[in-house]
Amino acid sequence: SSGINAEYGGFDSNYADKKPRLPVCPGSHMITFSFENGCIATLRTSGTEPKIKYYTEIVRGPGALESEEELRMELGEVVDAIVKELLQPEKFGLKPRPS
Repeated sequence: SSGINAEYGGFDSNYADKKPRLPVCPGSHMITFSFENGCIATLRTSGTEPKIKYYTEIVRGPGALESEEELRMELGEVVDAIVKELLQPEKFGLKPRPS
């Protein structure tokens, strides 16, 4: 299944009543997306700097047939889509951190 958990707003689409099961922190600006392919992405604003941080993972159960390389590629595609479609760096003048 897929879903959205907006910690700051007390919303979680993973449940019929849309109420989060994890603690809600009103001062936190964090949103988590769960995708059907097992990817999870959490985006949040920094509390000390003018930046957006994101954390991603891909979860597979025991006996998954994909190699680590295939999973890394799939997760990379999801990250690229999140940056392009949600963050829209060109539209909002966002710049990636230096490598």
